[in-house]
Amino acid sequence: MAQHIISFLSGGHAVESDRGVDSNARMTALLGVCLLVAFGIESVTVIDVRQMFTWHVFVGLFIVPLVCFKLATTGYRFWHYYRGAEPYRRKGAPHPILRISAPLLVVATLSMLGGGIATLAVGPQHSDTWLTIHQGTVIAWAVLISVHVLGHGLETWRLTTAEVRARPSVPRRGLRFIFVAASLAIGLTVGVASLGWTSAWRNRPRHGDGRAPATVLVAR
Repeated sequence: MAQHIISFLSGGHAVESDRGVDSNARMTALLGVCLLVAFGIESVTVIDVRQMFTWHVFVGLFIVPLVCFKLATTGYRFWHYYRGAEPYRRKGAPHPILRISAPLLVVATLSMLGGGIATLAVGPQHSDTWLTIHQGTVIAWAVLISVHVLGHGLETWRLTTAEVRARPSVPRRGLRFIFVAASLAIGLTVGVASLGWTSAWRNRPRHGDGRAPATVLVAR
């Protein structure tokens, strides 16, 4: 199902045409820009998670659908490149460093987000293991995402500005914007829903000095 959706948004002939490759690249770039902004906001909440815990959870869950959709578009390109689809072979593969770091980034991202979701789900009294996974992957993720942004930043900016200006125009531009808007809407819905899931953390037991136990203060 996901493959058919991505193929449709890529112009209907994503495997056979260079236009399809360009469309896939533009949609991936749009999602990448949205994620970069969202992760930037999430990083700000890390400065003081105690005071911005609700925002931390809200933005973290808002990010999840965007990550899933971006994995779908990049996975689509990956699949057709390695199965030998000619347009994707002509476009070529990323730099070897990016090809090596990309799977590691996927694992780190899923571990970080998954650990955060599990931490939130099990509650502050049973979160030590998941919180350790969540926090432990943040450093690895930060290093890998830095490599990713340095390697793809200029291309992402070029593709995004080309898509916004429609210069040159690539088929089904409007549908790509609808797809990205839907991704944002789903993320916003999940984020708003999370506002009712943080009560156990806001009402967690506190020490005699009024501070929450240190091991349950961070949930990304």
